[in-house]
Amino acid sequence: MKWSDNLRHWDRCKVYRYVILLALSLSGDGWSYEASVIASIIQMPSWITHLGYDPAVGIPDNKNQWIGPVYSLGQLVGGLIASFFLDDLGRKPTMVIGAILMELSTALLVWSGSFGIVIAARVIEGVSIGFLLLGYQIYAVEIAAKEDRGFVSSFSLMTGNFFGLLAAGLVYGVSYSSSNTGWRAALGITFIPATLLLVVLPWVPESPRYLFEKGKDRECRKVLSKLHGGHVYEGEVVLSEAAEVEYEAMRAAISWDQTHGQDKWSAFYKTKAARYRSFVAISSQCWWAWNGGSVFTYYYTQVFSAAGITDPHLQFGISGIQNATWCVGGIVGGYLLDIWGRRTNYLIGIGQAAVMLVIQGAITIGIFDKGIVNKSAGAGFVSVYLIQWFLWVTFFSPVVNMLPAEIYSAGLRARGYAIANVFSMGMGFATQYSALPMYRHMHGWTWIFFAGVMTFAWLVIYFTYPETKGMTLEEVEVVFGTGAGQRVKAALGKSSPVDPMMPVHFRPNEVIEDENDKAGLKESPRERTREILV
Repeated sequence: MKWSDNLRHWDRCKVYRYVILLALSLSGDGWSYEASVIASIIQMPSWITHLGYDPAVGIPDNKNQWIGPVYSLGQLVGGLIASFFLDDLGRKPTMVIGAILMELSTALLVWSGSFGIVIAARVIEGVSIGFLLLGYQIYAVEIAAKEDRGFVSSFSLMTGNFFGLLAAGLVYGVSYSSSNTGWRAALGITFIPATLLLVVLPWVPESPRYLFEKGKDRECRKVLSKLHGGHVYEGEVVLSEAAEVEYEAMRAAISWDQTHGQDKWSAFYKTKAARYRSFVAISSQCWWAWNGGSVFTYYYTQVFSAAGITDPHLQFGISGIQNATWCVGGIVGGYLLDIWGRRTNYLIGIGQAAVMLVIQGAITIGIFDKGIVNKSAGAGFVSVYLIQWFLWVTFFSPVVNMLPAEIYSAGLRARGYAIANVFSMGMGFATQYSALPMYRHMHGWTWIFFAGVMTFAWLVIYFTYPETKGMTLEEVEVVFGTGAGQRVKAALGKSSPVDPMMPVHFRPNEVIEDENDKAGLKESPRERTREILV
C-alpha cells in the first residue's frame, strides 16, 4: 500500500463509513483524557482543599495511590460485563450504556463531595470505558474496509487526544485560580462527547457481522450494501462484487464456527491456533502498563520536582504541550498502521520506550538522586520524556486498542477482547498501585526496571507476533491457521492476497483441500461457499 492510497478514491460508501466512525469515536480511547485531565486535577491545591486536605501536605499516600488504580479496576469489570452485552444486545446498545455511565461518573466527579464519592466516580468511569472502548473498537473493525481499518480504528484515539488537549488548556488556565469553578469545568468537558454520542447512536446501523450471527441475513446484506456498495433490485439486496466477496467470506467463517462450536469458551484454548491467538491478544494488552506511565501519569508533579521543575504552572503547561503533541501523533500513527503495519508500529513504539527510559534513568541516578540541582539536566529529562510519549502515542497507542478486536473471530471477538482487557487492566492496577512506593524506594532505578520490561516485550513481539495489515477479518483467520480459515480460503478462491510475515516458530495448519479445490473448479465465491457449507 502506498502513502497516498487512503487519501484517494472517496466514493459514497467510504464517506459513509468515515462519518459513522468519526461520530462514534466521540467515545474516546479511554486513556488520553484520563492521563491529561484527571492526573492534573488531583495535583491541584483547590481540588485537594475541596476534599478537606491540606494542599501543602497533599492527600495521604494510602488514599492517593487508589485514585489511579480503581479506574483500571472499573474498566476490568466493565469490559467483562460489556462482552455479554455486545454478544446479546449488540454493538450499539452497549455503547449507549457506556455513554450513560460516563455521564453519571462525570457528574459525580464534578461534584467531588468526598473522597469516597471520587473513588466511586472513578470506578464507574472505568466501567463506562470498558463498554465504550470494546464497543467502538469491535464495531470499527467490523465495518471498516481492510485497506484503512487501522486508521479508522484510531479515530477514538484522535478524538480522545483532542478533548484531552481542550481540557488540559482549561487546567492550565485554572491553575492560576484558587476557586473550584476551574477544575469542575475541566472535568465537565466529558459531558460533551458522552452527550453527542447518545445523540448520534440512534442513526448508526448495527454491525453486519453481529446481524449475521443472529440470523438476520437480509439486514446484514442491507448494511453491507451501504458500507461497501450495493443496491436494492426488486426487493432483493444486490451487493457490489467487493461487498459480495466479503459477505461470503464472513458467511463461511461464522457458519463454520457456529457449526463446529468454535464460538464457545473452549475455542479460546482448545487448539494450537486458538492458544496462539489468545497469547497474542492477551500479551499485546499487557505491555503498556510497564512503560513508566504509571509513575508519570498520576505523580508527575513529584517527578518534575525531583528534576528541579517546581513551578506548578510550568508543570501544568508541560502537560498541555504534551497533549498537543499527542493530537498530532495519534493521527500520524493511525495512518501508518495501514502503511507500515501493526507489528512494525508495535516494535518502534516499544523499542524507543526502552531507549528513552534508560536515558531518563541515567539522568535521574547520576544527578537527581544525588540531590544535585541542575536545570539543564532537568530540561533534558523532560525533553526525553516528551519525545518518548509522543512516539508512544504515535506508534504504540493506535495498534494496542485495535489488535484484540482484529485477531479474534466474530463469535469470540467480544469475549476475547474482554479477557485481554482483564489482563490489561489487571496489569494497570498493579503498576499504578505500586508506582508511588516503587518510585520512592527505587528512585532512578525505576526507569531502568521499566526499560528492562520494554526490552523483553520487544523481543516477544519480534519473534511471535504476525502481521495483519491489509487483510479482511476473515483473512486473519487464515493467518492463525484456524478451521474457519480453511473455509474462508476456499470461499475467497484466488481473490485472497494473504501472504503475511509469520513468526519464525509458527506456521498455519496444513490446508485441507476440498473436492472443488482438487478438481480446480472455478465457480464464483458465492457458489463455492454454499457448496462448502451445505
